[in-house]
Amino acid sequence: MTSFVDLQEQFAKTEFAAIGIDPGRGQVFQPAAALTGDDSVLWSYLDTIPGAPPIFSSAGGGSGETFFQAYSALINSLIAATNPLDPIKAAKQRLSAWGDKPAAWSVGVAGLARQLHSASAISFDFTNDAVADPAFWGLWGNSEPASGPSALFASGSVSGQFKFENALLFAPTPSDWYVSSALSLAHATKTGHPWNPDSPINWQTTFGPNGNMQSFVGGLYVASGLDIQFTSSTAFSKADQRLISEAGTQGMWPYYLGIGNAITKMPFNPEGQMTVDVTSGANLPVVIAASVLSATQYLGG
Repeated sequence: MTSFVDLQEQFAKTEFAAIGIDPGRGQVFQPAAALTGDDSVLWSYLDTIPGAPPIFSSAGGGSGETFFQAYSALINSLIAATNPLDPIKAAKQRLSAWGDKPAAWSVGVAGLARQLHSASAISFDFTNDAVADPAFWGLWGNSEPASGPSALFASGSVSGQFKFENALLFAPTPSDWYVSSALSLAHATKTGHPWNPDSPINWQTTFGPNGNMQSFVGGLYVASGLDIQFTSSTAFSKADQRLISEAGTQGMWPYYLGIGNAITKMPFNPEGQMTVDVTSGANLPVVIAASVLSATQYLGG
């Protein structure tokens, strides 16, 4: 019997393959994040230091420290060389000039929307057959996957088609506060210059097994014009049908988009079997996953 967590992992695997996400790098947004015109929300995802897979969390590994905060503390702790072309010196100057402004990236929501408008369409079919992972939600937002209607839904034969009018990997670069060569130099040098022997910040506390900069957001997978339809062979009782209809306003599997961001319909046939239709606006970017890179992958070391 397929459990709901089985269903979730198999769906993520199928979706990642269709979009071109390396399954070793992808983390699922739960719920998918619909973007409005606020650049700061978009950039907050890029500013996250990711935690363990499979779910992307803005809380990262639990410390709550952002990429910008960790990078700033690191650069300020390093010792610059006298060479005018020294990347550490340049990085310190960039941070000083940036001042107290919040972290920004090279492209915001408007630029993302333009890129997305020109991106390719993607569609894929899905049928459940999977291996479990306990981190996923159930049938509707924040629901338990292992009991009630979620377990019943997954125990049946679930199939459907998922279409994105446009989809892309959005990977802007950090703005002028960031000097990639400075972080690359620190990553490539485990001891000695530019590390300050009197600082508690060192290679191990930064990039080591328990370091605060072990992974980075390499990009966000964004789609628009979602057109989704799926069914389950499970026959739901009248009580479960009422529960699903009421709770479904919180957003339904697999993206859990609320009523403000998508139109969701959940009709039941006379036998109690459910069909779910979810559509989102053609101009509404929706973040569905993140590409998470190790420090070595991100810095090219």
